[in-house]
Amino acid sequence: MYLELIVQNGFKDITLQKEKPIVIPDDILSQYLSAEEIAEFKNSGTGIYSVTVFAKKPVAEVQCTPGGGCC
Repeated sequence: MYLELIVQNGFKDITLQKEKPIVIPDDILSQYLSAEEIAEFKNSGTGIYSVTVFAKKPVAEVQCTPGGGCC
């Protein structure tokens, strides 16, 4: 899942701000899927969504030593 990837990459305070289903017309789906596959897709409960997510990535505290080459 997309949000799990965000967590795995160190983000915190994750908020799903918007979720909008993307509806693909059957005539376009039929170019890629059979009628049975289209029916299975529609009945599966899955879909394609556009999402807006807000998250914060904590800044790692870096201990720099003057002249150490890290700053």
